[in-house]
Amino acid sequence: ASVESVAGHTIVLDAGHGGSDTGAVGPSGVTEASVTLAVTQDLRDILQNSGAHVAMTRDTNVDVYGPYATDRQELQARVDVGERTPGAEVFLSIHCNAFSNPGAHGMETYYYPGSSAGARFATILNEELEKAGGRTNRGVKSANFYVIHHSPMPASLVELAFVTNPTEERLLADEAYQKELAMALAKGIARFFGER
Repeated sequence: ASVESVAGHTIVLDAGHGGSDTGAVGPSGVTEASVTLAVTQDLRDILQNSGAHVAMTRDTNVDVYGPYATDRQELQARVDVGERTPGAEVFLSIHCNAFSNPGAHGMETYYYPGSSAGARFATILNEELEKAGGRTNRGVKSANFYVIHHSPMPASLVELAFVTNPTEERLLADEAYQKELAMALAKGIARFFGER
């Protein structure tokens, strides 16, 4: 699989959680960290097939900073990958949502307030996820998440769906659906570069 408009561009992908931090865990035991890694790896493959340069904050089930780091150390280590990557142009952090009520559902995308490029990036990603995933669209939102606040480039954090929702947990664990999500994100990245 491939997309247009990304050849020669450099993209930083951040698979949320990992290692000692499973992230949220679904009712049947699916972990956020495993889903985010699978989708991020699929996305990396599509982008590389399309001629893009991709840096990953993690490409296995590990802590980026190291086991049992503080939250700040771990999150800064992810930002550092972007800062150390020559020519990095966008930063995308991939997550699954969670809530105490298993009925909570849908996807949403975030940008850091005041970043117009980040807002455009998050909006395009949101549109592509809505087209592909068929999940309820919870919208494009601004937030002070560490990785999008501190990234020195346009950045977005996406919540693919709720791993705590039994229906969405099953989808998130499905390889075919993971690939659909990855393609949607790849199309969003391609639009971000192609529509400038």
